[in-house]
Amino acid sequence: MAEPTPSPIVGALNRDVGRYHRWSTPSILQHQERVVDFYASDVSISAGFFGTLVDHTGVFGEAERFAADAQGADRTMFSVHGTSGSNWIVLRMLALERSDALVLVARNIHHSVTNGLKAFGLDFRFLPTPYEPRFEALLPPSVDEILEGLRRYPEALAVIYTSPTYEGLAANTKAISEAVHEASDHAIVVVDEAWGGHLRFHPDLPLSAMTAGADVSVQSTHKLAGGLQQTGLIHWQEARVDSELMEEAYREYVTTSPSYHLLASADAAVRTLAAEGAGALDTAIRRTRELKDELRRLLPDLDLLDDPVWLAEIADHAAGVDLVKTTLGLARYELSGYDIAEALVERQIVIEKAGVNTITLITTFQLASNAVEETVRALVELLGPRVRPGGARREPPRNPFRAIDDRPVMHPYAARRHAKSIGREVPLQEAVGSVAAESVEVYPPGVPLILEGFRVSEDAVAFLLAARDEGGSIVARDTSLATLRVL
Repeated sequence: MAEPTPSPIVGALNRDVGRYHRWSTPSILQHQERVVDFYASDVSISAGFFGTLVDHTGVFGEAERFAADAQGADRTMFSVHGTSGSNWIVLRMLALERSDALVLVARNIHHSVTNGLKAFGLDFRFLPTPYEPRFEALLPPSVDEILEGLRRYPEALAVIYTSPTYEGLAANTKAISEAVHEASDHAIVVVDEAWGGHLRFHPDLPLSAMTAGADVSVQSTHKLAGGLQQTGLIHWQEARVDSELMEEAYREYVTTSPSYHLLASADAAVRTLAAEGAGALDTAIRRTRELKDELRRLLPDLDLLDDPVWLAEIADHAAGVDLVKTTLGLARYELSGYDIAEALVERQIVIEKAGVNTITLITTFQLASNAVEETVRALVELLGPRVRPGGARREPPRNPFRAIDDRPVMHPYAARRHAKSIGREVPLQEAVGSVAAESVEVYPPGVPLILEGFRVSEDAVAFLLAARDEGGSIVARDTSLATLRVL
């Protein structure tokens, strides 16, 4: 009898992962309770003594109630679909409330939100899009921008934005929630808080969405809150959210075969954060500060996102910055973020995100004690000799979102449906001004630069080509960007 061939995935997990300093997700709490044997304990819904996830009974209901209390929510449900799936559940809830619902969305929303808007046929308007080219970062919306959106569209059922952003900027959610609730008797504030599951557990971090008064937040437990990949939480306050519709949307989407191991990880992570989170985060914040202090000392030509002067300038958009994230601007150096990320992997260091002119690192709970020293040494070796003459800044790519309208020419769902019948493929640079029939993004961060139903802008095309040429990962029908499908 032939032996099974070795799995390359199993091999990579067993052989390679532990050799790297991982400044990237997942951030695993080291002292959380753990399942002893994954294979021996794998189980399905047939084991009725667990209770049922979708009915919130048994151990699942107990875990949900604990998580809601720990995160300051009225209700919480567990997700094994990460924040991407949770966003779909929230959008489905809005579609169930009103089939013609209109929502206001920030342009920095993840593609899971835009995909949900398309799938459920929800009408939407983009909020204004402030952009910081040094950090290739879309800023969260300000209170005034959101109130202007509600003035123009008082029927809006929800305001949806990302906070903290991928780069680490936290929105003014407290002021936004208060303003929205005062301006509208029905609109809810929905925060894609994928990167904020840890915020509530340390006093020096920005306020969590639930603490700040948001109506709904969705979190990726695996990102910075201690759990395994694919775990997430959906939180809400019941004053403005119809819990019956939220549960219906959850039942429609959630898999009937969830991994109880993932659910156990999310539960254990929340419980560990509630008990020991402040101490674990103290260590992560201290290491982040050590990293930044050494980089400022040894690589003074770097731009650091937490520059207090710049943060004061954008205070209308950001109430603070996540203290376990490090986003660096590389405009005074000859290497791109993609160059740096690739060279660091060769030195057994993995970072969370690279861009044309930036890199982002997250200080995970499992980082080894020597990670800061070795990472600083590697960055100094790579960047120290590559300062541009006179420290002159490299011209950053233009704001790729500048020319995008707040509303589509055609709803993205309709544009996608017509793509095969009346769409045509043209060279990318000839697509400028045409209505796109497909979406294109750089991943990470997973924010579409070209979106179905919207006109293609010259700025978006220039940014995509720059990212491609520097080695960025393009998500598109044609990843070479030779052609684009338009109507």
